[in-house]
Amino acid sequence: MKNEKLTKTAKILIVESIFVIGILIYLSFLTAPAQIYPLSGMTIITPDFVFEIQNGEEILVSIDEMFTNPIILKKESDIILPPGLYYWKVRNGFRESGVQNFTIQSHVGLNIEEREENYELQNSGNVELNVTKEKSGIVSEIVLDIGEFTEVEKDDSIYEGVQK
Repeated sequence: MKNEKLTKTAKILIVESIFVIGILIYLSFLTAPAQIYPLSGMTIITPDFVFEIQNGEEILVSIDEMFTNPIILKKESDIILPPGLYYWKVRNGFRESGVQNFTIQSHVGLNIEEREENYELQNSGNVELNVTKEKSGIVSEIVLDIGEFTEVEKDDSIYEGVQK
């Protein structure tokens, strides 16, 4: 009788242990860090996108798949990355998501704003810009870094921007 009672207790403990272990495994998968955006293999045109993650504290971004020199970002961090191929993953304490990649496509943009006495040229792309100015057959060049602007005289010149 005592042996039979012990066997029932042992069976209940085994079932309860399996149940608890199952719940712990389920919760560990449910709380695993995950990447939502950008999707793996995605090409992004604008450099000011926002990483979207789930159950993570840090975003690791690298130019190589082994993450030898990663950029570590917090969820609220802002960063503008130059064009190229990037690898990224999410970390939550000691747990990490899988590795995904995305590409930031180069984008050439030249804004010309007319002011009262001059024009303002601004590089609105995500690459260094080589602006050619042609006036009466004479060509000159202006180099603008990303986001940089310069003022030029208001005349009948023709401006063209190309990636440097």
